Order: sequence, then C-alpha cells, then structure tokens
Amino acid sequence: MVIKFMNILEKFKKHFVYKEQGNKKISFPGCVKVIDPAVTLIKCQELMRNKIPGAYLRFGDGDVNLLEGHSELLQNANELLKNEMKEAFNLFGPGIIKSLPIHSIKFGLMPGMSPGMHQGDDQWAIELLNRCYPYFIGNLIYSAVALHYVAVFNQELAINFLKFLKSKTTIFVGNKNVSAEIINKLFGNAIHIKTPEKQSYLEIDRIEQEIKYELNIRKNEYVIIVMAMGCSGRVLAKRLHLTSNNIFIFDFGSLLDAFCGWSTRAWIQIAQEQSTDFRNLLNSI
Repeated sequence: MVIKFMNILEKFKKHFVYKEQGNKKISFPGCVKVIDPAVTLIKCQELMRNKIPGAYLRFGDGDVNLLEGHSELLQNANELLKNEMKEAFNLFGPGIIKSLPIHSIKFGLMPGMSPGMHQGDDQWAIELLNRCYPYFIGNLIYSAVALHYVAVFNQELAINFLKFLKSKTTIFVGNKNVSAEIINKLFGNAIHIKTPEKQSYLEIDRIEQEIKYELNIRKNEYVIIVMAMGCSGRVLAKRLHLTSNNIFIFDFGSLLDAFCGWSTRAWIQIAQEQSTDFRNLLNSI
C-alpha cells in the first residue's frame, strides 16, 4: 500500500507550491492542482497506520479571514487568534497535511463536483490561494473535502476509511449537541470532549486541558484525535501538535452534520436530493 501510494504521489510533485527566484513577484505556478480526495484520505490513513505524528488541517475561507484579523461566521476575530492561526498555517513536516477548498476548473475537479457540490468558482479559488499561498510553499495542497466527497461519490472507500477511523479513534472533539449514539456509531468508545456550537476559541484553553488530561493518561500510546469544531479546531490542532509528539489529529468537518441530520451546507442538501442516504451510510460503519 505504501509503495502504491508513493507512486501515486510522485506524479503530483510538479504541483508543489514554490517560491520564485530572483526579483520576481512571489506567486504560485499555473500547474498547481488540488490532490485527489481519495489520495488525500489514503495519505492520512497511511500516516495513522504507521503511527506518524501529524494533522490533517482543513483550512478554508473562514480560517483565512481569521488569519487576516477578520471575523468569520462562527468565530469572532481577535489579535491572539490571528497570531495562533498564522502559527497553524505555518505548520510543516512529514505528518502535516494542509488542504484548501479550491476544487475548481483551474485547480482540479472530480467527477460529480458542481457548484454547491464542492466546486468553486475559478476566480474565488484563485483569490483564496492568493491570500494564503506563502504558507503552502513547498507543500502539496490536499483536498479539504476528501471525506465529504467520497461519502457521496465513492461510498465503498468512505465506509472502509470510516471503519478504520472508528477502530483507531481515542478522543473526539466536537459539538456538545452531537448525540452519544452518533459518536458511538462513528468512533466507538471514544471520549467526547465537548465544544460549543460557535465561538469555540473562547473555550479553547479548557478544551485543550481536557484533551491533555486524557493524553497524559495514555502518554506512552499513539493517540488519534478526531476534531469537528470549525476554524478554532485548526488552532487547537496546532497547539496539540507542537506539545505532543505521539498523536494524529483528523479534521472531520461537516460530514458530521450530515450524519446528525443537520442540513448546514449546500452540499449536504444537494447530496440528499441526489438520493444520498447518510443514515444508511452511518449504519454501514
């Protein structure tokens, strides 16, 4: 599996974001593409299987807004959060998987993607990358909708990955309103560290300490943490990665909302209209 994955990844090397030499304006090259969602999940799974510390970071426009000192829908900006978000964007290393939601005609589409279903407008995608590309220099840009996409268009892969995640997850960090039933179906006996529905950064110190308490109990173990707490989750992942050397953090995203029956995103509503049965998918894990 590792050899096969490395062969797949080799063909994407030309898509690394790089820094131009000399006095030219720093920019991203025209050949930059978003990594395939399936390849993104395979990469995450290989890291977790091989017990490599790291994090899958799903950066989006909200994170970039906070990086620039602007508020986003569920989180107000402040200077401390701005600085911490910069540190999160600056993370690098063999276990760090940084992603952006820039699937578009320019940066790469997958079958089934359409406006509202993970396809962005070219100009919007270009502008988003322009605002944060220095943090991706030397990095591949992985898919930020990897799990969301396969849950609709490649359910066999989605089920296999979710079963793997369920068997490995020790801690789930997410919305306090997610039921114990949903958590058990997705993550087995994982401990639920509860987060507020919005403004999670206001409680990030408390959340961090609760996680570290559990990590201290398991200080000799490799621990997989699944997060679903919005933009503040990227900051929390940064804190944990920099202070714990035996964990992997997987950012689950809004697929959790779909499993809870919450139609919070256009892609969820479109998928349901196209006959995707998230309840049946959940029961298959």
